[in-house]
Amino acid sequence: MLFSLLFAILVGAGLVSLLKALFPNLGSTNISLITMLISTLLICVPVIAYLRFIGLSIRKRLRINSISKYSLFSIIIISIGFIIIVDELDRIVYTLFGAPEYLQELVEQLQITSIRNGVFIVFTTVIAAPLVEEMLFRGYLQKVLEESWRDITKAILATSLFFALVHLNPYWIVQIYLLGMVLGYLAWRTNSIIPGIILHGLNNGFAVALNNVEDVFNRYYNWYEHVNPLWIFIAIVLIIFGFKMLNKDLENQS
Repeated sequence: MLFSLLFAILVGAGLVSLLKALFPNLGSTNISLITMLISTLLICVPVIAYLRFIGLSIRKRLRINSISKYSLFSIIIISIGFIIIVDELDRIVYTLFGAPEYLQELVEQLQITSIRNGVFIVFTTVIAAPLVEEMLFRGYLQKVLEESWRDITKAILATSLFFALVHLNPYWIVQIYLLGMVLGYLAWRTNSIIPGIILHGLNNGFAVALNNVEDVFNRYYNWYEHVNPLWIFIAIVLIIFGFKMLNKDLENQS
């Protein structure tokens, strides 16, 4: 697990230097996006190689299992509600502590300025990062901890903490930890990382959208720098309804 992260960091650092040397006019933002994409895709390589080496099923060990259409619909409903709640939590943190300078730099990197960099941003944040991170954290690490500790709650909490710390962003640590707990619960409850990939991808996609179509959100979604209370209410209803649907479907399958 740690080797996977170190591997990705080293590759990313080397790639930055290489791109700067070969393409001096590429621009720091494009270099960051390319490096982020390649590093993200490479994170799982050591884990997959290890599982292949010891002869274990990658699909089973990483919880790459299908879910029913009913569960899929439930997960989408839960995701929409949860994303709204996390967004409001993020705004509360911003109100209390303000936004650090490095966060503004990250926001600028997620600004879509052309079709090319838009494709990089969407593919990296909405597809590649959720897929790889769910395979690594909920698929591999959490499953190992569940089997070793035989305590689902501790396994989810520990994986969520590591997931939050690895992002190296103190400003988002509470939000990411909360996200990690929900992702961990869904992975355990469904025995699949697909729900986590969906929630994770929709969450990242919402962040990209919020960062690029702010006028639309200001008109229909925001309320004095916070989320409109009506949307908060809708989010709570969606989460409750979504979990009821999911539990019902899983009980029918068992």
